[in-house]
Amino acid sequence: MKSRYVDWLAGGLAAGVMLAWIALDPTSARPAGANVDEPPAARTGGAGQQTCNTCHNGALNDGQATFAFSGVPASYTPGQTYPITVSLARSGASRWGFEATVLKTSDNSAAGTIVVTSNLTTLQTQAGKFYISHTNLNGPDGTFPGTANGPVAWSFNWTAPSAGAGAVGFYAAGVAADNDGNDGGGDLVYTTSTSSSEAPPTAVTATTWGKIKAHYLH
Repeated sequence: MKSRYVDWLAGGLAAGVMLAWIALDPTSARPAGANVDEPPAARTGGAGQQTCNTCHNGALNDGQATFAFSGVPASYTPGQTYPITVSLARSGASRWGFEATVLKTSDNSAAGTIVVTSNLTTLQTQAGKFYISHTNLNGPDGTFPGTANGPVAWSFNWTAPSAGAGAVGFYAAGVAADNDGNDGGGDLVYTTSTSSSEAPPTAVTATTWGKIKAHYLH
């Protein structure tokens, strides 16, 4: 009986020590795992960022997927809002994820703002930058579980920065997963990017009331 009590007491003390260590040291590295709810910020593969490979262990850009932005203007008008879509397809995959951002080419700071337009996506900010990604926390599941081969797509709005920002880059990382609940070699990771230049200001010709009268009375 005494031995059982000693064992129980020792086990309780060990558990207490472990909980205290976690509470006092919350920032220490923990084992990585797949992120169904939303990925960590800054995993788009752009401007020196990491990709989804930090958690998913499959091949990176194996060449078998179609992963791309659509709706990105060749040149943007400062302050204008554009609907943007990111789509991903790969034969054999049946669960999906992504994260995207938009950065100034000049200094890799945030370029404009990103606005969520669907409950398939969620928005995070880190160091002043916006990151939009899949979610399955509320409503429809943004990882499209069981959707074989794709394509799947996520949409959002991007409001261009004010004049003088210059060229911007759109960056995204995506996961074409096998939906087995693990983050192993069956979860393949892809990256894509595109760019948009700033449109030149529209020339405005000065006019006067005299010019207007002359035009219509001529």
